[in-house]
Amino acid sequence: MKQQIFFIITLIFFAAVSLKTYSQDDMAPPKPADNKVMDAMVGDWTGESTMMGMKFTDDMKSYWAMNHQYIIMESAMTSKDNPKTKYSGIGILGLDKDGNPVMWWFDDWGASAMMSGAGTFDGMKCHIISTGAMGKDDRTISFKEGNLVMSWEETMKAKDGKDMTMSGETVYKKK
Repeated sequence: MKQQIFFIITLIFFAAVSLKTYSQDDMAPPKPADNKVMDAMVGDWTGESTMMGMKFTDDMKSYWAMNHQYIIMESAMTSKDNPKTKYSGIGILGLDKDGNPVMWWFDDWGASAMMSGAGTFDGMKCHIISTGAMGKDDRTISFKEGNLVMSWEETMKAKDGKDMTMSGETVYKKK
């Protein structure tokens, strides 16, 4: 009988410790992210770029979301040569536990074109290397004279299985 009482008291003790370990305070969301590059990205931007040999106007809206944990980048591009040709994508930029950038990219080409990656900050620059089923993207976001500059190089598999490399730079001006 004494052993059963001791066992029950021990069980109650460990249950109480476990409940304390996982209290509501411990499960609270983290503090809002604090990052000067991400803060500078916030806003409505417009730029011009070249993709697959065509010139595009690119309107990008970037804003903080989800308890100030992520920057959502919504990009809508329209071909200058043929306005029926459009491209849109959504990027989600966050921070890992060490304060380094992590990113996910989704676009009109569907789930097989989704990319995810990680990178580093260096002053007012963010460098991210992303990969996905279709290839690899090496992207740098920086700021020059109040403009957001996005430079990139992407390697994708063409339908014939060969690597196809594209690169470019878009200078976005704040609207």
